[in-house]
Amino acid sequence: FAPLGAWPVWPLALAMVLWLARGQGHWAAARIGFGFGFGQFAAGLYWTVISTHVYGGAPAWLGIALWLVLSAYLALYPAAALGLAARAGWLAPRLGALPGLLALWLLAELVRGWFFTGFPWLTAGYALTGTPFDSLAALGGVFALTGLMLVWAQALYAAIAGPARRAPVVLLLVSGLGAAALPPGTLWTEAAGSPLDVALVQGNVPQDRKWLPEMQQPTLDRYRRMSLAAAAAGAELVVLPEVAVTLPLHRVRNGWLRGLGDELAATGSTALVGISRFEGEVPYNSVLAIGAHGGQYDKRHLVPFGEYFPVPDWVRPVMQAIGTPYGDVGFGAARQPRIRVGGLALSLSICFEDVFGQEVAADARDAGLLVNLTNDAWFADSVAPHQHFQIARLRAVETGRPLLRVANTGISAHVDAAGRVLRRTAQFQTVTLASRVQPRIGATPYMRWRDLPLWIATVLLLAGLSLHRRLRARRRGRIPA
Repeated sequence: FAPLGAWPVWPLALAMVLWLARGQGHWAAARIGFGFGFGQFAAGLYWTVISTHVYGGAPAWLGIALWLVLSAYLALYPAAALGLAARAGWLAPRLGALPGLLALWLLAELVRGWFFTGFPWLTAGYALTGTPFDSLAALGGVFALTGLMLVWAQALYAAIAGPARRAPVVLLLVSGLGAAALPPGTLWTEAAGSPLDVALVQGNVPQDRKWLPEMQQPTLDRYRRMSLAAAAAGAELVVLPEVAVTLPLHRVRNGWLRGLGDELAATGSTALVGISRFEGEVPYNSVLAIGAHGGQYDKRHLVPFGEYFPVPDWVRPVMQAIGTPYGDVGFGAARQPRIRVGGLALSLSICFEDVFGQEVAADARDAGLLVNLTNDAWFADSVAPHQHFQIARLRAVETGRPLLRVANTGISAHVDAAGRVLRRTAQFQTVTLASRVQPRIGATPYMRWRDLPLWIATVLLLAGLSLHRRLRARRRGRIPA
């Protein structure tokens, strides 16, 4: 995964895991799968300790415990896939075992991306973002790329440990060349309207100082100055990061916000401002459009244990007693009025929402441009901002839409509809990224069907393979347990 980009490691590592699990019972195979998953997730998610302890205020021991518990939970999915594959006899080093293992692993990944609101971070397919193979995502999303990685892993395993060598090598070459030859998602979309001059404002406000009272006015001054400079330079759309304004809406509505909006409107420019707002005592993570055009978007897919705590009421006093800050953010409505700049409809997402390809694809159907506001400063100089940017890029491939992404401390970027990075910022710089973006319309196959075909295919394939196994066993005079 990013920032290393050593994507061949994953299928090679899984091939080694399959080699270790061959001939093992289902519990032993499940333990091997758990070890593989725990290693992957613990190594890839260590940055959760930074967000929970360094910036979130939780005790160090709790931050470490949550990191390890999350890694162990996510490792249950590859453990289940390998354990069930061993029980069904689908861990043999032959290509005939591939359909069963492929279906089990993909089903486990689909469930991981859905269950308990989902956490599909570090799904294997993301490692192929920016490679010649990522056009497959326009057909089947990130999980189709994960399936490709599984095919490669099984082919490597069969070539190393199986009785036949030629067929696995042929499968490896054909699948790789076939995926590389696929057209990009832009085949199903087309340019719509005139290009739009945009400016992404990376304010670079340090996370450990962002919420201090003495930083409130300097932060407002910085974003006002950078926004007006971008508008004066000709930007029709100016995008600020997630919760760029640390004062809530009711504190700045009639002062800073209205003043900036009036000045932007005079130049014909519109700004998207990340801000929190309240309905009663409930805060919302929101985006407001000010200037030449208006509108509002509230974050819909919140981060469990970050923006809301799905725990019983009796647990909350315990959390308070051990010094763990908590508070629930309100869920935005499933359907919200679209923010438009002129005649251009925007598909907005805030931070973690861009991790869910199916939701982004559904939302982008009548929009010409993806816009993501985030704040990866929570994770300091770790791998997390690079992983998050890698994930966001694949949303452009899946939808055949260009992506504008702005982050408080980076990485901010303009990504084209094929997932190529046209312009990007370095991290921890105060900078405005100016670019020109071409909106697009149309629907890729993934936008039309999203993950539904993979859900159906995996379930039907597993049902068919299980029935075939039972019938074969019955012909042999025994019924498997």
